[in-house]
Amino acid sequence: MLKTVLVNLPVDDLEDDSMQPPIGLVSIATYAAMNDYEMEVCDLAGNRGIDLNSLIPKADVYGFSTYSVTYKKVLEVVDKIRLTDPQAYIIAGGPHASALPDKVKEDFDCVIVGEGEKVFCEILENLKNGRKDRIPGIIKAEPIKDLDSLPFPDYYRFCDLNKYSRCINGVPAMAIDTSRGCNFKCSFCNSIVFQRGTWRARSADNVVREIQLHYSNGWRAFRFNDDNFLVSQERAAKICEMITPLNISFRIFARAESLNDNICQKLREAGCEHISVGVESLSPRMLSLMGKASTVERIKSGLQAAKKAGISTRGFFICGFPGETDETLDESVNSLEDIALDEAIVYPCIPYPGTPLYTERDKYGITWIEEDFSKYLQVGINKKAGFVMATDSFGPEKIDEWRNKYMEKFEQVGISWAGHGKIK
Repeated sequence: MLKTVLVNLPVDDLEDDSMQPPIGLVSIATYAAMNDYEMEVCDLAGNRGIDLNSLIPKADVYGFSTYSVTYKKVLEVVDKIRLTDPQAYIIAGGPHASALPDKVKEDFDCVIVGEGEKVFCEILENLKNGRKDRIPGIIKAEPIKDLDSLPFPDYYRFCDLNKYSRCINGVPAMAIDTSRGCNFKCSFCNSIVFQRGTWRARSADNVVREIQLHYSNGWRAFRFNDDNFLVSQERAAKICEMITPLNISFRIFARAESLNDNICQKLREAGCEHISVGVESLSPRMLSLMGKASTVERIKSGLQAAKKAGISTRGFFICGFPGETDETLDESVNSLEDIALDEAIVYPCIPYPGTPLYTERDKYGITWIEEDFSKYLQVGINKKAGFVMATDSFGPEKIDEWRNKYMEKFEQVGISWAGHGKIK
């Protein structure tokens, strides 16, 4: 029987890169194990300054989750595997591989673009039956329509849950994906590289069954990873109604315009402590250029609804998107004085592979993009960030200046840096 190891590598520049299990890899491993394949997940997050290859079990097949910031490290590990085990079959998946499959294929036997559960099993079936020649070098997976058909990721089998640090107010938190995809097409967002099409959701009953499973194992706090938990307010309200008796606490991500008094009250009653919102900018011009499909007024009213319900809020901001000026930056920064945010974080604009910023750089007036992907860091140790882009009107130094203006304003108006607010 083939043995397969799925590998997640550490991000050295993060203060804590082992906050939660690698859900995508665990989901693939669970699905493949359900189909009688021997699977193991090797999560190397948190391991710094050591020989990573020494920690990876020997296998017939290796699958690597690739991110832009870790891709150089992935290649180093793969090169060593090739030297010690030239017969091994090595597969790449994840956002970086999905964004640049032709380039990534140069270093891997196969590249999976998109969601890997079903495609990975097809690869293993061909390998098991000696049909390696039938496996395409690049496989574009169709988005899985019926997410309820997938088994719950089996963290208890594939992970050491004691190593993860994600908490809500000191209570260990389990991470859950209740949906996939997004209906919006913001030009900076690298979620689009999975080619997942439109938003697809698990049913409320299916989500609550997974919560109840973890509840029976002692979990009392949860983080819903969805880009926008509130795409369907009816589904969100039903989940809230069903979990209210459990007396748990949880966090969500949502678009600000999805927040209103009614849904925020339901969220709070169900135990929602914290909502993270992609604000990006409080300049109408910049919101339009980003393809954000929102307004400053709707952002502020949504955050106010959360505050009214007693839910802590966090805002994500981007500075240095093409078209940014001193005027748009100041407009956004000054608007922080009357916004209902408890926490915030600001990233420099990063043209991730697969986004319009990367593929259509001339359209956006981008004159330089850093090709060393290991520098594509949003926020790391001591608030370090990667300044990896220049346009025909500004460069990294200016973006750094703008980012500092945001951080100074956060401090002036009493907005905590992300992770340092009243909800820990």
